[in-house]
Amino acid sequence: PLDNASCVNMPEVVRSMRAIGLGPRGMMLPIVRKGIRLVVIGKASPRHVTAVAENFRGTRFAWPRWSDAWQRAAFVAGAVAATSLNHVTACEVAPPVPQRPPAVRRVRVAKADEVAEGELKQIKVAGTPDGASEGAILLARIDGQFYATGASCSHYSAPLAQGVAAQDRMHVVCPWHNAAFDLRTGQPVRGAGYQAIPTYAVSVENGDVIVDLPKTMEDFVVPAMACRDPEDQRLFVIVGGGAAGLAAADALRQEGFTGRILLLSEEKHLPYDRPVLSKNLAKGSDPASLSLRDAEYFEQHSIEVRQNAKVASLDAAAKLIKLMGGEEIRYDAAVVATGAKPRLLPIKGGDLPGVMALRNPEDATRIAATCTSGKKTVVIGSSFIGMEIAATLKRRGCEVTVLGMEAAPFERVLGKRLGESVKAFFESKGVKFLGETGVTEIKQEGTSLKAILKSGEALACDAIVVGVGVVPNAGFVTGAEKARDGSLITDECLKTSSEGLYAAGDVATYRSIHSKGQPMRVEHWDVATSQGRLAAKTMVGKRESFDQTPFFWTSLFGKNLRYVGYCMKFDELLVDGDLQKLNFVAYYCHQNEVKAVATMGRDPVAVVAGELMRMGRMPSVADLKAGKVSTS
Repeated sequence: PLDNASCVNMPEVVRSMRAIGLGPRGMMLPIVRKGIRLVVIGKASPRHVTAVAENFRGTRFAWPRWSDAWQRAAFVAGAVAATSLNHVTACEVAPPVPQRPPAVRRVRVAKADEVAEGELKQIKVAGTPDGASEGAILLARIDGQFYATGASCSHYSAPLAQGVAAQDRMHVVCPWHNAAFDLRTGQPVRGAGYQAIPTYAVSVENGDVIVDLPKTMEDFVVPAMACRDPEDQRLFVIVGGGAAGLAAADALRQEGFTGRILLLSEEKHLPYDRPVLSKNLAKGSDPASLSLRDAEYFEQHSIEVRQNAKVASLDAAAKLIKLMGGEEIRYDAAVVATGAKPRLLPIKGGDLPGVMALRNPEDATRIAATCTSGKKTVVIGSSFIGMEIAATLKRRGCEVTVLGMEAAPFERVLGKRLGESVKAFFESKGVKFLGETGVTEIKQEGTSLKAILKSGEALACDAIVVGVGVVPNAGFVTGAEKARDGSLITDECLKTSSEGLYAAGDVATYRSIHSKGQPMRVEHWDVATSQGRLAAKTMVGKRESFDQTPFFWTSLFGKNLRYVGYCMKFDELLVDGDLQKLNFVAYYCHQNEVKAVATMGRDPVAVVAGELMRMGRMPSVADLKAGKVSTS
């Protein structure tokens, strides 16, 4: 009977085979010889499927294909072309497929010929007398096909219709912070959006676009996740509970991993939205409000989270992690996502109690308690973190002085022209800026501090906040190649030099098309979340190069600055708009090529530029100079 089988119910077959003493290999012999497509459907475990897969050679074998609340899964093997019975050469885990709620109404949302190719439209949907909720959808047209999803980004609810459709990836990209979602499945695929967006069935009837909607329209939904299989004994460890670590944990389940996931975080909090702290210090006293996932979520998806778990060492060669308490953990694969720690001031007095840095909620609470209204505060460092803190402290009523190594804020990255505009903006808000200066010593005088400058001048203040950069936090790792700054060197897929070890986020130095293959390390939240996801893909056997264009954002006194690209140096700066009014698009060019773009008040130009850079389709410098490019 099996000679002619094309579909096999795995549980029934296994039970029958066991009854007559046959194993899966015996079952597969006639099927392999006939070259029949095999589809295995049912509650089959990876152990069963792997046993079947041993009969294939050169066949990519996917499992599980999808799972739902009833823990059903389908395992699909492609057409069997091999006649030899050697072992399978590759095993690939397929991601779960999102499940839509049942549709109860069909809504006409547009005329098909009124939606242009590549257009994104937000459409409001009215409620109904029988209780169906009102809401909004995003309607997209790509290659003539219509797609309907939730209308808002799951990060900060930005309207996705104001974003961009990346046709080559079938993604919609948030106009504010570069998060991206799959238009077909709603799954988060890039950046800071952790929740998925809902998707809806679409049809075209008599020229009308019809969307099938459920009774209750949700803004966001939990991504489709694989279920934990107790028979899958693999242990994947994530070291670090920040942006990259949480993204890796999520992505492992989203990509179909059914083994054990252990996330080790040295903090006492569940993963939280760290960038908020520098803009709102008060959030430090309520870290639960910043949580990106709650305890119930981790329990539901069988992701073990250990808080206050500080790693003493990670021996990459032995695949062994030792915790400070002495516990040893042996892993099958691990990703280091420990980020970076604030750089300390290497000067006398740099460790005084009134000298603070911002890393976690406790730091934010301490700074907020010290830097109250009317207090004189010195911020050392004019990078993004330093200027964000300066703006926050000024809004709290502090008297703020910023000390910078460069003549203007952000000068090293954004250049002097743009930096001078930011400086003037801060001075208009009452922040004093002293450029091209440094601190040689900090003295305690009673309850006050004195910052001694290189010029010999002494600045009296009540508190000092340091924002002079960070250093990669990978000193506990041995057995893997490191860069000069102590970060872990990876390939383009975020795999380190040691088998089974990966790195993501601030701690990873990786090869990229944006640096012409040269190693690069990026300290951006958006990059960290995306790298966490990609590292997880690599861990489950889906090698994919990290080609995302680095993207960064900051908020300064309510003004949003976006920066996209990778530019270590530039020889020309082209500006479209007005730098003084902080409404512009700035193009950073080197050797007649646009390397990076900075914008203020021009969304979604930054995310559009990022997609064009990724695809190698950024407009030329000549076209920009000739006015052939519109940013309106």
